Parts: sequence; C-alpha cells; structure tokens
Amino acid sequence: MRYIIVDGGVLALEEKLNSLREVDAIIFDCDGTIVDVSLSFPLVGKLITAIYLDQLFGIDCVVGSDYDEAFQLLKMLGGFNNVRNIVSVILQAVFVELGCPDPLREDLEPIELHHYMGQISHGWSSSKPLGNALRWLISSTAKHLGEYVTPEDVEALLERRACSPQKLREFRKLIGPIFPYGSGVMTTLFSELYLGYEGIKRKHGVDPRYYDGPGILYNERLMVELEVLEALKRFAPNGLAILSGKGRWEAEKILSPVLHHFNSDAILFTGDNRREMDKPNPAGLLECCRKLGAKRVLYVGDGGEDYFLVLKARERGVEAHLAAVLTNKYSYAFFTRCLADAIIENTNFLPKLLFKD
Repeated sequence: MRYIIVDGGVLALEEKLNSLREVDAIIFDCDGTIVDVSLSFPLVGKLITAIYLDQLFGIDCVVGSDYDEAFQLLKMLGGFNNVRNIVSVILQAVFVELGCPDPLREDLEPIELHHYMGQISHGWSSSKPLGNALRWLISSTAKHLGEYVTPEDVEALLERRACSPQKLREFRKLIGPIFPYGSGVMTTLFSELYLGYEGIKRKHGVDPRYYDGPGILYNERLMVELEVLEALKRFAPNGLAILSGKGRWEAEKILSPVLHHFNSDAILFTGDNRREMDKPNPAGLLECCRKLGAKRVLYVGDGGEDYFLVLKARERGVEAHLAAVLTNKYSYAFFTRCLADAIIENTNFLPKLLFKD
C-alpha cells in the first residue's frame, strides 16, 4: 500500500480513497481532534509533577518541553487513552530515577497554583533526576512506536529498573487509582486542577480538597470550524457522532457551540462512569454505529488508541476507517508506520479528503 497526496495537508492510502468517500457516518474523537487540549492536559501533568516533587520529596524543579515530548509519545502508544495514566507513569519514572526515596508525607497540602506555575518552562526540565527520567521514558518507549503498549507494560519496565521494586509499588499507593474522583491523591488533584472549583462542585457535589481556583479546562479551544461540520453533516447520510473519553460536563463546556451538528443519541462520553468503554475497546464505537444505523464509518482521531480502536471494530464486523489527525511530533511516524487509512493536518481538512472534485 502507498500514500497519495489528495490535497495540501491530506494523505490517503490509494487503495482506500474510494471507500473513504463512501462512508455513511463520521464519528469524532474530541481531544486533539475537535478540541485543542495542548494547553490543558500537558500543563496539568507538569503541575502535578512539580507538586509531587516539592511536597513529597522537598525537591524544587523546572518542568519543561521534554515533559511534553514524553507526554506526546506515551499518548501514541495505544494504551494511554486516559491521560491520568500518562501522568502516573511519568511520576513513577521520576521516583525510580530519584532512587526510590521515602516520601516526606503521605498526602498533599492545599496548593497555591501561582507558585507552581512559576516552575513551568519552555526550556529543558531540571532537576537532573526529572530530566533523566523523561529522557529514559522517551528512549525506552520510542522503539515500540507502532506496537500496542499499555501503562502496565511501562510499569513492568520501571520495576526492572527500580533499585527497590517494593518501594515503587508503595509509591503507587501515593498516586492511587486513576478513577474515580476522590479515590486517589493524583486523580483527585488532576480533576481539581483541570475542572476547577465550579466543575468539582457541579460534577461531584463537594468542595475541592487541594485546589479551589479556576480550572485549566478553560485553556481549551474549539478547533473544528462550523462550516466544516455543516458540510460533513450533508455528506454523511447517517450523520455525525462523538466518541470520547472526556467527561460530559467538561466536554459540553467547550463543545456547546457545535453540539447541534451531532446526533444527540450517538454522543458518547465515557469519562464519567463508562470506563469499561475506554478506547481501544470497540464497545463505544459499536454503540455509536448502532445508534446511527451506520455500517460504514469514518473515525477521526489523533492518538494511538484511535488506530487500535478502528482495528478492533473491524474485527467485530464494522467497516471502519481512520482519518488520523496530526497533533504531535510522533503522530506522522506512528500513523504512516501503521498505515492509517488517511492522514490529515487538522480536522478542517476532512472535506478535502472526502469530497470529490
């Protein structure tokens, strides 16, 4: 199979182009596809890393652009649909690089966000253990790009690297479960930083434990253009849908101007209480197809989990295709290596792919 240039910023496998133009429905991922999350999720992860190093180990650090690279790479491995898993693995890598020290305390104190924002940089990370941990993560996982790699796979690598695997397992208790809110220290802090006071009160009905300011969620921006959705809605006879691991409350905060273009019955956000449908499990995609009455679908996504989702859906009998959106430095290498059906620079280029001249 070979790629052809369909138009500027649009590649497609030559053998798949006609099939792509015959789909009867289009289903979208949310984060990185129709919503720009580049200034939200990675920032939350950087802040959590700075907070953990400061409060649990008494280490001042600067968290820089190498954190973004490690974050992006893990996102492309297929098993990291929940970004809390990415943050957890990075925290564990730093702990191992520190030599598995005993923490100073068992919980975090309420945070002053301004203080930790001062530790975020566009340069390289420091202290040395943080930078070394990020370099190790990048070098150890880049060789597996194109394979399906889970958080458990990376944790197994870390256990072999750790001077004390038992202390690493104990440190994981200070991270805790990644779902639901309140079940672990890290996921609680993550939700509070991301959603802010309003989101925690509205979603969970409680006062935040660590942070009560505005949510970093509000850094997100809608990427898809209204006229593009209007054109795609006319193109796809069975309509448009959304399948995302985001929670509904936060998704609707950003998506409200465009939600009317999607079939409301076929909008599925698994982030609140349907984690068993997290990608690449095809159950969510199959449910969207059923509600749309669609048999030939195009899924639009930007992560490794989206590629493996489409493969698994095909195994369940759905004629599914992937339009892969390029969102980071590893996207192009991953999607060309795995032969995604189409590759586009951003979602607004979909009409170039689907509409015949």
